[in-house]
Amino acid sequence: MTANQERILVVEDSVINQKILERLLTQQGYAVSLAGDADQALAHLHQNRTTLPELIVLDIMMPGMDGYTLCTLLKKNEQFRDIPVVFISSLDRAANKVRGFEVGGVDYITKPFHSAEVLARIHTHLKLCRLQRQLEEKNRQLQLEKQRSEGLLLNVLPARVAQELIATGSFSPQLYTNVSVCFIDIVQFTAAASLLRPDILIEELNQIFSGFDAIAREHGCERMKTVGDAFLCTCGIPEADPRHAHKMADTALAIIAFMEERNQRAAHKWQVRIGMHCGDVVGGIVGTDKYLYDIFGDTVNVASRLESLSAPMKINVSAQVHETLAAEYRFSKPLQVEMKGKGGRAMAFLLGPRSPEESVAA
Repeated sequence: MTANQERILVVEDSVINQKILERLLTQQGYAVSLAGDADQALAHLHQNRTTLPELIVLDIMMPGMDGYTLCTLLKKNEQFRDIPVVFISSLDRAANKVRGFEVGGVDYITKPFHSAEVLARIHTHLKLCRLQRQLEEKNRQLQLEKQRSEGLLLNVLPARVAQELIATGSFSPQLYTNVSVCFIDIVQFTAAASLLRPDILIEELNQIFSGFDAIAREHGCERMKTVGDAFLCTCGIPEADPRHAHKMADTALAIIAFMEERNQRAAHKWQVRIGMHCGDVVGGIVGTDKYLYDIFGDTVNVASRLESLSAPMKINVSAQVHETLAAEYRFSKPLQVEMKGKGGRAMAFLLGPRSPEESVAA
């Protein structure tokens, strides 16, 4: 038997009919197996689960279990139910044929049979099976492609935004109130980029941002986007969170700790500056060919300015953040600074959480 031969199981108690069908089908290039009754047919199927027949030619009147009962059993078995069954029988009343179709047969040939008719019907049903398998494979490939596409959307968009886009094909811009925004920038990255090989540079950035992603997820925050060596994450989008500032503060502190620990073992040492602000933002999808979920508003601009005014390995926060977290976190003494485009603004460095004793005193 060659690899591309289609397999046919003939279940027939008449040895003469077995031989006639075997010779007829073998001459047409089919691989034929024979069974004299239902028990032999079931044993053959169970012993050849990895090479099941593409079609079964099934007699009805056999010793023991009849063909109707065998077909019914096959259609109840998940592994065998998709194998088409062509009945071949001397029972030629309409009721016999109707019952054959009711139990799951795809065709019914009466004896004495004509060779050309048998071959034509078997050829037709095998062709239908091939087309069905091709369709199933195409559907499987489409499903895999759909899963990959949805996975890509979930990688570049917030989960709820991606889910709505998948479900409806669009996402309406929304105003989010009481949101924390955090900008993280790698110090002297541009200068280092000219000295390191491109593959090393990208690998360094990938490791660092992967670490930031894991920290953000752990604390209930989410990355919005990266722009070069800048990392923007938020809390309170798209789901409101009353503790957005606390979670973002914990994320920023964990990122500083991550960078300090990484610098102790990594060949290349990096430092970051962090800026954090809270307020209202507008979020929406920009573009039609390449989706980008972005956030806009004064809160985003101020967070960016705070990052620019920060110091290496420091978390620079606005007066709003300072006021919100003062009871639970320690800060440096606030400074009044001139912020580009914003005038005089107060800022302070976030140092860490207060101890329980400090929190009570505060």
